[in-house]
Amino acid sequence: MPDNLLDRVFKISRHLRDGSYDIQNQEFRRDPWTMEYVPELYVSSEKLNSQIARLVQIIKNGKSICSIMGDIKSGKSYLMSLLDEGFKNALWKYTDFENIHVLFFNSEDVKEYSFTIYMQQIAEQILNKFNLSKEQVIFELTHYVEENNSLVVVLLDNFKREQLFSISRDSAKILRSLKNNFSCILSSNLCEMQIVSDGLREGGTDHFSYTIHIPELSIEEAKDLIDKRMRYALNKSSLQITEIFTERAIETAWLESKGNPWVLISILSDAYSYAEKRESNIVNHSDIDSVINMFSRTPIQGLYEDHDKFIIQQALNNFPYRERQVCEYLIHKDATAKEITIYLYGDLPSLEYRSKYMGTKSFLKRLKDKNVVVVKGNEGRSLLFGLNPKMRDRLTQTHDDKESPLKDESEIIVT
Repeated sequence: MPDNLLDRVFKISRHLRDGSYDIQNQEFRRDPWTMEYVPELYVSSEKLNSQIARLVQIIKNGKSICSIMGDIKSGKSYLMSLLDEGFKNALWKYTDFENIHVLFFNSEDVKEYSFTIYMQQIAEQILNKFNLSKEQVIFELTHYVEENNSLVVVLLDNFKREQLFSISRDSAKILRSLKNNFSCILSSNLCEMQIVSDGLREGGTDHFSYTIHIPELSIEEAKDLIDKRMRYALNKSSLQITEIFTERAIETAWLESKGNPWVLISILSDAYSYAEKRESNIVNHSDIDSVINMFSRTPIQGLYEDHDKFIIQQALNNFPYRERQVCEYLIHKDATAKEITIYLYGDLPSLEYRSKYMGTKSFLKRLKDKNVVVVKGNEGRSLLFGLNPKMRDRLTQTHDDKESPLKDESEIIVT
């Protein structure tokens, strides 16, 4: 198997030069729906692969600022991580530069942004120098790249609003100084394209050198995604998808996701677990319908970038089955530990019921370890939302508001 990730995942040799692609004898993990960074699980298409090849052609020559655009949860960050590793691994094969420096920054790396901080982080990684002014960094970096025939490639992922505008503007300023020795790739949501464009113009660059728009998955690519992930999980080189998902189940999940890969994976994960717990050998259309009706996965709601229920479901997917059932039940209905126990286990002998009841009650107390927000009202407890700091802050602020509708009806416990 080629050690060149750009070939292994995106097959760019087919577009740049003759070559072949083969993926065999991999090591497989057990979770088919993992959100971890696993390059071989990325589903690309010929359209995307040709765009990646074009991107490589442009950035390898320097003097470029490119962009990767896509809908929310379309896989931009995943693609940026793939490019980061691929460029570090193999970009030198396609350029005439003697040295390649690939730097990756996201909003977690630069929480309090300024042009000086941005330049200092570049200087630390390339020059191994610290606490320089931005003017010193530009001066020393310009001489370094020219004397050492070096190309600096910076990938910027997941910056928002003011930070996105500023880092776009400042990247354009760096391009004006380093010229042929600098290339940059920014990722952003489609709705943020104007912010990036405005930043580039203020920095002295009129337009992008090249833009990739991540396409939605086609039905065939959705099937390819399922095929890859199930082979990966079950360690089977030959596997028929229809042994696990019916054709109608796949089509229903794909239609609901509108081709968005992470929404599709969420639906498939839920339906797969749902069918497994029912001891069904195949995921059918009714399983897909059940999990779709249970939770909305619309990526956008109002002014917030992540739909609350989508985030909740991603969190609950990591819970043990019974604990997950408790939380899913509480999302839909305020209930006491007694009501939940009866719902989960039905009528039981008193001793067995006592044991199950104490287990349910214990889990409700342990929700605090999972950073979950809970309402305790007159009729029992109700899980609101969890594992999302912005959501948690919003709920807390709502409770502090004197006009909050929850003020006189219930007590919010932020655990």
